[in-house]
Amino acid sequence: MTMPESTQKFLADISEFPALHTMTPEQIRQVVVANMISDDAPLAGMVDFELDGPHGKLAVRMYRPTANLTLPAIVFFHGGGFLFNRMEHYDPMSGKLAVTTGHAVISVDYRLAPEHKFPVPVDEAIYATQWVFDHAAEIGIDPERISVAGESVGATLATVVAQQARKNGASAIAHQILLNPLTDWSTDYESKQTYGAGYYLETALLEACAGYYLNDDAERANPLASPIHGQVDGIAPALIVTAEYDPLRDEGERYADKLQAAGVDVVLKRYPGMIHTFYALTDIFEDGHDVYELVRDRLQQ
Repeated sequence: MTMPESTQKFLADISEFPALHTMTPEQIRQVVVANMISDDAPLAGMVDFELDGPHGKLAVRMYRPTANLTLPAIVFFHGGGFLFNRMEHYDPMSGKLAVTTGHAVISVDYRLAPEHKFPVPVDEAIYATQWVFDHAAEIGIDPERISVAGESVGATLATVVAQQARKNGASAIAHQILLNPLTDWSTDYESKQTYGAGYYLETALLEACAGYYLNDDAERANPLASPIHGQVDGIAPALIVTAEYDPLRDEGERYADKLQAAGVDVVLKRYPGMIHTFYALTDIFEDGHDVYELVRDRLQQ
């Protein structure tokens, strides 16, 4: 389709932004503040917890849309290439997700590379999700209705958590919500070639993040890093959102194909004319609002 004016203007506005892949992790963290939605979600409460995680203290934050004693929950993992962004950068997005869906959202502040390389974020994602199941009653969560969600590499973590829960016979995850997921560090896809430069997220940055996050190239095909190589039979139903101009588009859609072939209930929606993480920029991209409504409707089903 013809690129929408909103997308054209956004890409033109950021064209002079410095190339992140040429910077050190410290420099990237100084110049990048997650461009989050500006919606002021009317939350009933926000509570922080400090867990005794597998690699030390681990912070999680719960966003409650209502004061109801027991709510369904979404365990959420933020994006940032495993290199930048923190839990608090996603306060607006987590709040909007909670209010729109009626679920408590529990965001996990997993450790970042290069200080904490693979599989540290994976370990923490799995631990935090199981902690929510184990403490559901005391934090007001319905243990029968706990889903996992993430965006970009956060969706990588959500996917791995869902696979490992099924493989290890852990607590049953109700659903997985994967927004612009990175599912494969090991394969070059057409969308990475076509939209890998000049469309916001660039493949050069993805490769830089891989270098900081993974210990060696052999780990690119490890299912805990690239969940497209994992076992998917019997895992939780999924909603997968992709964007036309996202270099990660094809691997997200290929993962949807794999789930469908395995008999998993999966809904895939590609948003024409959109870029990576457009749903986090709802003041620019009107289609971003639709993603939250899509998640709500899917969870209600």
